[in-house]
Amino acid sequence: MSELAFEYRMHSDFERPIYNHAFRLMLLPPDTGRQKVLSLEAEVAPKSWMSQGRDGFGNRYFYGTAVEGHSTFTARVRGRVQTGLEGPEDDAEPILYTIPTPTTAPGPCAISLYHSLDSSNGGGGLARAEYLMAALRQVLLYMPGVTDTTSSSEAALQQKCGVCQDFTQVLLTLCRMDGIPARYVAGMVIGEGTTHAWAEIWSDGTWHGLDPTWGRRVNGDYIELCHGRDCRDCLLNRGVYAGPAIENQMITVSVKNV
Repeated sequence: MSELAFEYRMHSDFERPIYNHAFRLMLLPPDTGRQKVLSLEAEVAPKSWMSQGRDGFGNRYFYGTAVEGHSTFTARVRGRVQTGLEGPEDDAEPILYTIPTPTTAPGPCAISLYHSLDSSNGGGGLARAEYLMAALRQVLLYMPGVTDTTSSSEAALQQKCGVCQDFTQVLLTLCRMDGIPARYVAGMVIGEGTTHAWAEIWSDGTWHGLDPTWGRRVNGDYIELCHGRDCRDCLLNRGVYAGPAIENQMITVSVKNV
């Protein structure tokens, strides 16, 4: 069991003032069987009215609108989370996470990779998912800047590279082809940098976290922010505004042991 302190900062510059900026930020860690939120603060600038809600997967978010013109927008969320717990899991229906989505549907590259693997290796469930994770790490290279939030697992396999989002979506694709329920998780991991993504596998009546980017099981170094069927369900920052302006955004994340 660990206690982690985290801070998430987002700063956006706009080339000219924008107005009626409606935002939704999925940056509020939930209480789950593996983690408990001990403290939490969230603020944005310019000052805006804000409220909270939950999406269809139970993920928490806060939202609001900055009406007046502004050329910068910042969000800061910080708190402490107890991790590495062994409490009861959520009551999600695992069958939901066996259905392909547009970004995880198997294409020719995924089908070829899947059929090249030993169908008996792993024996099913978590062990099988770990075998699939090891296999995809043999064909994918970590490389930032070649994909975005609209990219599919098939696109990553075609390019043979991507980031944590892509490693995770390829694992979801392979697991679902194998009949293993698998879902996408967005969150943070101990260290300095940005947000991270990993998978959770349903096996023996519970969810197990696997990080295909690093090839390991998820442990107390991780803080979950949200989960869903794929990357598109877990977009942490969403917003619309009035005014033609190019946005430059910077995100920094810090997670450390207390």
